[in-house]
Parts: sequence; C-alpha cells; structure tokens
Amino acid sequence: MARKTATLKIEGRKDPFELKEMTVKEIIDLMQGDFDTSLDGLKQLVDKFLPLCSNIKQEDLYSMTPSEIEGIWEQFKEINSVFFRVSQQMGLNSMLGDLKEAVIKDFSSSLAALSKKGMSEL
Repeated sequence: MARKTATLKIEGRKDPFELKEMTVKEIIDLMQGDFDTSLDGLKQLVDKFLPLCSNIKQEDLYSMTPSEIEGIWEQFKEINSVFFRVSQQMGLNSMLGDLKEAVIKDFSSSLAALSKKGMSEL
C-alpha cells in the first residue's frame, strides 16, 4: 500500500502544495529526543519536519496567513489520521499538546517582542 498524498491549491499561490503521509520511522525519528521550545529550536523542528511530509519550505510558511496554514494543517491531519488516532490511544496527545502550547507561547512572546520594538521605533 502506498503512502497517502494530497495536493492542496491555495488561492493566490502559484504552485500547489503536496502533503504526504508520514512513515512510522519518520514519526519515531521526529518524536525522539528533547524538544527545544525556543524559537530557534522550533525553526529547526520545522526544517526537519516539513520535508518529511510536504514540499512546503519554511519561507512558504512565513508568507502565509494563519487561515492558509490552518487549511494545510487540516489536510495534514486527514492524511495522517491513523497516526493521530493511535497517538491518542497511546497517550501521546499530552506530549503533542505540550509541544503545541510551547509553540503558541514562544510565538506569542516573539510576536509581542517584535510589536514592542516596532512601537518604540514609531
């Protein structure tokens, strides 16, 4: 059986994005080790993660709106639904939830710091 794939065309973007189902080895490799939840650590995780499951580059993400990223995330969850279902049964959701919380916290802090810097320059 072949890996599931999906092509996602986002309005206003030239090329479609392809998403792939992750293999067990890719998931295990990604989940091993400690997660560095600093902004640099998260960027490294994204650099490691994106090529495994898509043709999306980090620069693509930075130019997207949150709603575009949400559409990609929903499609990714659909393609990898077995992984998410099994991870829930194994109790990995708490770890994934912790990682999500750390990402949101660091992103919010970084955004706030950039906003403060921008405000002081005005």
